[in-house]
Amino acid sequence: MRYAQIIPIALIILLMGCTKEGGCPDERMRKQHRDDICTMDCPGVCGCDGRSYCNECIARREGVTVVPC
Repeated sequence: MRYAQIIPIALIILLMGCTKEGGCPDERMRKQHRDDICTMDCPGVCGCDGRSYCNECIARREGVTVVPC
């Protein structure tokens, strides 16, 4: 198997396993944190869905687990 084939497969596995509940975004997390009051500081974090969020609180409100960038 060539590297060009391995990298997309590894990325899919990483994104599928980013939350213990099995999904990204995780609807259960979104419901749990939907009323959180978040600051607007914006250092930038990466979500398991491949998008960038200003901070971890905002990502959680969307049901997204923060992963290393």
